Amino acid sequence: MSYTGNSILKSLALCAMLAPLATQAAVIKLTGLLSAANQNGSDPALVTDPNGVVPTRARGAIALQLDNVKNTLDIRLDVAGITLRDLKDFGPNASPIHLHNAAPGSPGNFGPIAIDPTFTASPSDFSRTRRGFSFTRNGVSILAADQGGVTAPGMHPGDDRIVDALLSGNMFVAVHTNRPDGFPFVEIRGNFKPVSAVPLPAALPLLGSGLVGLLAFARRRG
Repeated sequence: MSYTGNSILKSLALCAMLAPLATQAAVIKLTGLLSAANQNGSDPALVTDPNGVVPTRARGAIALQLDNVKNTLDIRLDVAGITLRDLKDFGPNASPIHLHNAAPGSPGNFGPIAIDPTFTASPSDFSRTRRGFSFTRNGVSILAADQGGVTAPGMHPGDDRIVDALLSGNMFVAVHTNRPDGFPFVEIRGNFKPVSAVPLPAALPLLGSGLVGLLAFARRRG
């Protein structure tokens, strides 16, 4: 088969158009550690509250994989010191685990729910462990339309800003429990931040990697 100059140029133009899509088709891994929340809801590692921290020894570790093309998150949360029976349904969707968005540039401060990974979750997404529980769910949408009641102004930052919010280090995961001393019913929480970006096919087996070490580190700190 022979190629004309025009066909070669068209092929090169097509490759140039497809190249950015290939580079974007990657997942970004984010991780974080959870510990006792301040009474005002802030992360005690970043913000000190004169009212003290929630009296708990519970700890946790979270790993997320963000697909910024599909606008989805794969999530694994491991918690020690809190059982499934301790979890409290809370907030607009009456669900126990939320991703909050603190004010830009203010990591550690409390902020509104931006993503509700436990909204429409099934019981099989939760599992009991010897020390607590795990929550694992793949393909969670980060778009506003899929967050249920998280639609009030100032909650979800908007579909054009949610990826930047996730990568900012200002977002955190909060675990709500029915124990009375949390704020508001937040027993543990922790900011998460990006640690790597890898091509999509290679990234899928990595979601759980490092969680055992993270949780062990969190326990040693407790």
